[in-house]
Amino acid sequence: MKTIQLLVGMFCSMILLESCNDFLDEQPSKSTNLPVTTVEQLDAILARYTDFCAESNVVAVSAHDDYGFPVELYDAQPMIFYPQSPVLQAAFWEYDILKEQGEDDFWGGSSAKQGEYSKIFRANMVLESLDDVEGSEEDKARLRAEAHFIRAYSHWNLVNTYGLPYTETNASEPGIPLKRSTSFEESSARATLEATYSFIESELQEALKCTTPLMQEGTPKHWRANTAAINGFAARFYLNCSDYEQALHYAEEALKEYDVLVDYNTEMGEEDIMGMNILFPSTFDISFDNYTKIIGWKEFLYMRLLYAVTIDALYFPSQDLLDSYDKEHDLRYRYHMVEGVMETMYASVVDYPIYTFFTLTDMPSGPTTAEMYLIKAECQARLGDYMDALETVNILRAKRMEPGEWVNLKASNQQEAIMQILEERRREMPFAQRWFDLRRLNNNETDYDDVENITKEFYRFTSATIYGDEEPLTYTLEKNSRKYALPINENEIELSNGALEQNVY
Repeated sequence: MKTIQLLVGMFCSMILLESCNDFLDEQPSKSTNLPVTTVEQLDAILARYTDFCAESNVVAVSAHDDYGFPVELYDAQPMIFYPQSPVLQAAFWEYDILKEQGEDDFWGGSSAKQGEYSKIFRANMVLESLDDVEGSEEDKARLRAEAHFIRAYSHWNLVNTYGLPYTETNASEPGIPLKRSTSFEESSARATLEATYSFIESELQEALKCTTPLMQEGTPKHWRANTAAINGFAARFYLNCSDYEQALHYAEEALKEYDVLVDYNTEMGEEDIMGMNILFPSTFDISFDNYTKIIGWKEFLYMRLLYAVTIDALYFPSQDLLDSYDKEHDLRYRYHMVEGVMETMYASVVDYPIYTFFTLTDMPSGPTTAEMYLIKAECQARLGDYMDALETVNILRAKRMEPGEWVNLKASNQQEAIMQILEERRREMPFAQRWFDLRRLNNNETDYDDVENITKEFYRFTSATIYGDEEPLTYTLEKNSRKYALPINENEIELSNGALEQNVY
């Protein structure tokens, strides 16, 4: 245990002074060999929410049909786009270029952001040290459940990014390396998809032993693991496994505990926060380091953010996504589709709306109450209760639409209701969940909800040049293409000494 104590001590000495909690009566020294002796020191490792909330997932940003990168915008202002952008490479599925990038923020992290395996490493440090520190059994049980939750959540994010969709046919395809310890000797070989999902489910079951509520002293503490957050993730997990009974159960459990929605009619507005005649939603903050408005978003069950890596990697909505909104009455379109950014901030002679939520790069990706209403509605419809499903989804719509007859969705049969709910899900959670939805919808038990080939137009480009003087090409992501699994960065392959297997396309 001395090695583990030293590793944890190094982390504690770096982060305790900056922890968001002030529970320590006595600050530790900055010595790198600080011994870890108390449960409070382990708590501090998980308390620093900036280490856990960002998800720099390029395929979630741009590889789906919610993302549209208009050729006209490039023609109007080519200087704002560059061929080395991983978001650009993911948007057009140029994976041979993407895998050669210097680092992958989402996999292992960078100097700016923690990757999913970095989060798993922190969780493993806590799990390995809990039995050897002083503290109450109640606190140890709380941290143990939280660490298992982090491991389940991050492994799920990783396998649904770098692995193919989990189906009976794909069960023996490569999943991801499973990290159960802090040992650098632990194998980097990829477990199968079947083994990966089995591990995630077992971690989730351990996490469900959590007894920490979301609401504490009148405040939803959604930056830490809690019962509503874990039930919410369980609902997402089982929905993606097409286990609608379980997904419905956990969505309802989350909503029983916390069902607060933001009413866009009374609680959302817009303001010219930059003084540039651009109206941003009232959730927006120009500062990328200020989490006040993010923490204040009261629909979070667990605070996770899709992060677009670089400022020029804006969320460009596709025309198909834009057309899915009732532009006259849907307040999500009014507040989140922001015009003037390209024209005013990027000096483009062609303007185009940008999807904006918290900043130009951050939007919710963790489980929310809105997502729970959508999961509940979809599961009700798929299990045959489509009339109740419409009532459920209309609760959400009433908080997002101007009052009127257009609020309530209607359907005459189960299939129509399911499609209505899926369209509402897309409008409510563009970008952040669309990549994961495409994977599950094309592989579930029905075919009427499949999303066929996705096509986009842009110029030919390499890692060094965009050939804007040529005719645009048509790029295609075919239904159930192997490109639904992102390639693993070649640096990670090399560091594994051949143990880590690259995806085959």
